[in-house]
Amino acid sequence: MDKLDNLIAKILYYICALLMLVMAVVITSQVISRYVFGSPFTWSEELGRYTFVWLSFLGMAIAVKQGSHIALDILVNKLTGVKRRTLMVINNLFVMVFSLVLTYGGYNLVAVGARQSSPSLNLPMDLVYSVIPVSGILLFYFALRETMKVLQRKEEGI
Repeated sequence: MDKLDNLIAKILYYICALLMLVMAVVITSQVISRYVFGSPFTWSEELGRYTFVWLSFLGMAIAVKQGSHIALDILVNKLTGVKRRTLMVINNLFVMVFSLVLTYGGYNLVAVGARQSSPSLNLPMDLVYSVIPVSGILLFYFALRETMKVLQRKEEGI
């Protein structure tokens, strides 16, 4: 299972790197077209926003995989043994509940977006919103895997 986790994470890293490159190129071209040519591209701001949204949601899944999501780890670091493991499991359960809400809400948003298109790029909005349930599923998967790892560990400092 660790190989699958690492494969998914690697794919997500490459997608996020590509999205960062696209966003940098698009925003740079927007600045150049605005200040050098005096006529900004009408589509660039919208594409930059959508790539940022995709990057944020996919990056959130990577952060959960790496254990670098926002958490108050002061208490976790002070605890040992069963108390520490219990707190880590509770934290992962909160992440899983959040991911289920995100997946459900994202699925509903995709359904609404199927009837809309973006103003400048004329993209179907369900394509734009589809990252929300996908990231929710990835969040759930990574949080579940981390919970399984925590529960399988013996008293090795945890």
